[in-house]
Amino acid sequence: MGANRFEISLSPRLADCSPEGLRYRKACIFIDGRQLIELVRSAEEPWVRAEHRERLAQFDDPGEFRFEPGDYHCLPASMVILPTRNLLDQPDDPGFVLGPDDPRRGKATVLGCTCGIVQCWFLQVRVQILSDLVIWSEFGQFYRPHWQYGLGPFTFDRRQYEEELNRAD
Repeated sequence: MGANRFEISLSPRLADCSPEGLRYRKACIFIDGRQLIELVRSAEEPWVRAEHRERLAQFDDPGEFRFEPGDYHCLPASMVILPTRNLLDQPDDPGFVLGPDDPRRGKATVLGCTCGIVQCWFLQVRVQILSDLVIWSEFGQFYRPHWQYGLGPFTFDRRQYEEELNRAD
């Protein structure tokens, strides 16, 4: 079986990424030509719908409870493009206290919240670096560790993967 294709699409300029006016250059991740957000949206659909049905009764106005699968933004380029090592061997610390054996520890953040504050609602993945391969596995929504994504593992050619992370355009 061949390697998956890893690509990054950088926005050409700073974009307004939140109601608060936070601006950054977005780095959108694609796997085999499909945007990561699309892959995640499909995987989250059954989990989000089930949780929505369970929690809807808690709201007086059902219209005020918005909960959508794949509701993420691409990350700021500073969290994807080198010199950051978030998608290599040094995942960014999400800033939450985690126990030493918490399965979320040591995972890389690959998608962030639509509000512009990445850690508000984010998706993680385990990144394993081998001599000639990079493997992504164990996708997980930080706040919903029970959701099972069924994505991957994705195996990337390490040279091609690192070339994408080294993009400066």
